[in-house]
Amino acid sequence: MNHHPEPVVITEQGAVRGLRQDDGTVVFLNIPYAAPPRGAGRFAPPRPHAPWDGVRDATAPGPNAPQSARALGGIDMVPYFGTGWSRGEDYLTVSVWTPAAARNHLPVMVFVHGGGFVAGSTRAAMYD
Repeated sequence: MNHHPEPVVITEQGAVRGLRQDDGTVVFLNIPYAAPPRGAGRFAPPRPHAPWDGVRDATAPGPNAPQSARALGGIDMVPYFGTGWSRGEDYLTVSVWTPAAARNHLPVMVFVHGGGFVAGSTRAAMYD
């Protein structure tokens, strides 16, 4: 059972609540970095996400970009691409893992999942 308080941080759009892991890592999932790409906006440069009131839940993965099913015969592709398309429009998001002890000037690593711009998801267990 997790008895640690849930961490909350403030972003430019609003507050987000993450998860404190048993190993001391703090995880924030599904934080929007741009507005949902609706209609013609899907093929336009990203726009800022609208601010939100209150504290946004950042404890579960959100939707991923639209994609078709990926199958390579009998090969299980779930470890590489996740379970497939998790539908929803607000998929321009970022997930952040950080040490629980807050410090300034920590190094940053950016990871973009594979998939050749046609498939992929942050939900692939291989990426954890």
